[in-house]
Amino acid sequence: MENSIIWLMKLVLAHFISDFWWQPSKWVKDKEQNKITSGYLYLHVLVTGFTAILFVGPGYWKVVLAITVIHGIIDLLKSYAKSDFKNFAIDQILHLVVIIASWVVTFNYQPNMKMLQAFYESSRFWVFAAGVFFLTFPASVIIAYVTKQWAVPAGLKNAGKYIGIMERILICLLVYQGQYEAIGLLITAKSILRYNSNNEEVKTEYLLVGTLLSVFIAVVIGLTLRLIVK
Repeated sequence: MENSIIWLMKLVLAHFISDFWWQPSKWVKDKEQNKITSGYLYLHVLVTGFTAILFVGPGYWKVVLAITVIHGIIDLLKSYAKSDFKNFAIDQILHLVVIIASWVVTFNYQPNMKMLQAFYESSRFWVFAAGVFFLTFPASVIIAYVTKQWAVPAGLKNAGKYIGIMERILICLLVYQGQYEAIGLLITAKSILRYNSNNEEVKTEYLLVGTLLSVFIAVVIGLTLRLIVK
């Protein structure tokens, strides 16, 4: 099993190198503009196959060939889609799914159903799932209601909401691990960025209330998970 995991990680690394390091932005733009007639599309596919062979060896050329052809098809379809983060994420997920599927077929991997069932039936999993999900949109709605009367015009649409979600999840994980010092650094960094803001309409009190409430919720959930799970 260990050797098969190494093989899988080699393919994943090969994908990252060929898709990000060995693919200049000029190639990406040309694919978006010229689509199926782009010469860089086919050059990138060749680079993808060459990198994979370089990492896993010529003995797996059939698997690499399949991955390479499917990689080219996915990239071709992406060139006809809108160039945004959603389509970029879908593109990368599909590439990784193909690599994982190739690994499963090559090594005839059979998942440990008993382990999966035990994980699914574990109270720890559901406690974590409930706690982390609460820190996302439910907590955002609560904070929005509490601070609604002091709300100020937003900058980037929904930016504050997603910043808060990431902040709460990080703080929750830090509390769960007992890394309280890192929480102070996180809040300090956020405060410096807020202080340097050039938006004169931003009310310090409003931001402070929202931040402290967000931190309080994250700390409570983190301590609760720590108490229940540990």
